[in-house]
Amino acid sequence: MDIITQLKADNMRKKSLLMFITLLVALLVVFVTYLYKQEAGMAVLYGVEIVVLLALYFTLGRAMKKFRLFSYASVIISYLFRIYATLFVQNSFSVDILFFFLLAYAALQFENVLFFIGAGLGIAGFLASYLVPAADSGLIHNLVPTALLCYVLTAILLYAMIYLHQNLMDSFLLSIKKTLQTMEDQGSAYRQEMAEILDRVSNVNDNIQTNLHAQNEMKSAVHEISKGSVTQSEQITQIAGHAGDTVQSMEFLTQMSGELTNESLEAQETAKAGEKAVENLTLEISDVVDTIMELNNTFTVLTQKVEETNTFTDSIKQITEQTNLLALNASIEAARAGEAGRGFSIVADEIRRLAETTHETTEKINHNLADLNQSNAAARDKLELSSTQILTTAESSQNVTTYFRKLLKTLNGQVEKFKEFDTLSKKVTEKAHGVEGASSELAAIIQETSASLEEMSATIESLTNDHHTIAETLNEAAAQAEQFRAKTEQMQEKFADQMI
Repeated sequence: MDIITQLKADNMRKKSLLMFITLLVALLVVFVTYLYKQEAGMAVLYGVEIVVLLALYFTLGRAMKKFRLFSYASVIISYLFRIYATLFVQNSFSVDILFFFLLAYAALQFENVLFFIGAGLGIAGFLASYLVPAADSGLIHNLVPTALLCYVLTAILLYAMIYLHQNLMDSFLLSIKKTLQTMEDQGSAYRQEMAEILDRVSNVNDNIQTNLHAQNEMKSAVHEISKGSVTQSEQITQIAGHAGDTVQSMEFLTQMSGELTNESLEAQETAKAGEKAVENLTLEISDVVDTIMELNNTFTVLTQKVEETNTFTDSIKQITEQTNLLALNASIEAARAGEAGRGFSIVADEIRRLAETTHETTEKINHNLADLNQSNAAARDKLELSSTQILTTAESSQNVTTYFRKLLKTLNGQVEKFKEFDTLSKKVTEKAHGVEGASSELAAIIQETSASLEEMSATIESLTNDHHTIAETLNEAAAQAEQFRAKTEQMQEKFADQMI
């Protein structure tokens, strides 16, 4: 049932109720009047009509909801009771006057068919009253034509009113239909807009959730990078400390190599002097013995220095291995850092190359020191042998000269090797200084990077909190919009049910 039909049904129901109450009150008044006049026939007739009216209303109206049928039945039965009273009970002009009331009663529903039925039955009643004999037939013959004329004119006026009312109702119902159609169209457009808004809110909410998830992952990644940077900073600080120790060791080694070089030069000069002195060995045997003793002491000191130098080379070798290991760890950490660790990777490669150079230099130093140890051992043995023999025989001076020549050659080689060792030590010291400075600078850069990463992590956390708030607000807005759309759909369903 659409809203127009429902309005018509409600209007029919209300008008039927009005007709029922109006006719019932009128019948009760007439019934009481005839009882008061003690006219039993008319009183019984109206009593029966009241019972029939009640039966019709509660049967057709209340029980069966046939209010239209009740209207037709009540109008027809009312006229028929009036005509029956005129024909068979009492023909009087007072009964004819009731036809005007019934004419207005038939016009209450504003229906042409019902009104024409009532008007026709009223005319038939007037004609019956005019033709049937009555106690006051003279009065009836004088007044019925005039009353019939008034009845017809009244019917015409009432029909005009019904016609205008129907036109007005048709216009009103057409306006209602147009309004409902407009509301339905607007409701459809509004629902479509609401659906688009909900879709946009849902898309924005999905994007916010995606950004929130990405920011959480970024936050975790930045936190891990920050932790890695702190660890790298500590490792670089350790490398810088080891580099400083290496610098100190290399400086000490350079100092010792200088001293060894000087001592080798002194030994060389001494050997030359010994070679010249051997020519006068016979005359200056005591001086040669003293010189040999001094050389023996010198080689003893030299042997001690060489042994100490061997200890230093072992320390350098350990430092070189540790530096190489630290450079490897630094390269691994730089690879983990990615693009941000490229500069650090270059420094790590330089440290590794420096460690390899130092290792090669140390191996050369060890080789030279091994040669020096062998030469020193041979020289000491020969000096001891020469010391023993020079006291027993002067003829061994020629052999001593040969030994001194060999010793001089060995010392020349040792001097050259010590010079090379001193040069390498200086180069290693310079590179170690560079490694120490680069490690310190790299540690400072990594510390600054760690601080920047911590600030970035705090900013990302703040953005994450803001996105959480926005996401919660969007969820609430989406839920409210969804509820509003559900209510709109319910209202539209109600309108649709009413339009069916």
